[in-house]
Amino acid sequence: MNPTKKQPRPKASKHDAKIVALEQELAKFKELAARAQADLQNAKDRMQKEAADMRAFAAAGMVQQLLPVLDHFQRAFAHLPADLKDHEWVKGVQAMEQDLLRKLMDAGLKKIECVGQPVDLAKHEVLQVGPGGKDTVIDVFEDGYEFSGRVLRAAKVKVGNGE
Repeated sequence: MNPTKKQPRPKASKHDAKIVALEQELAKFKELAARAQADLQNAKDRMQKEAADMRAFAAAGMVQQLLPVLDHFQRAFAHLPADLKDHEWVKGVQAMEQDLLRKLMDAGLKKIECVGQPVDLAKHEVLQVGPGGKDTVIDVFEDGYEFSGRVLRAAKVKVGNGE
């Protein structure tokens, strides 16, 4: 045998072709499995987000029903006679109001800051216009609130007309 002479290359057997075909099929199934895994994870993430949104929506309804209670407390304390301000019973009721407000805020309620802010029709309901900085909130008649990043109730405000 001559070592410099090239040996003829054996022809691909049926088995080699079958192996190549199976490797291609395996790669295809691996890709399908990876896609299915990604689709499953996306579906799980979407379901978790939808569940969180539904819980927030349900909680928002309950919080919205409690907003008039906060308004009543605020109005009562705004008109409290001077001789009762230091009464222990009144201090107890104020502590209950603060506790309610704190728990609602812990749940996601946030008071909309208004006075001195530019009017934002998504957050402010303009009831009056008067002397003051143009398009700037100058007074608040009823507080507005956001819950979990969405406006739950717009603030009722007075806006300056620039005079």
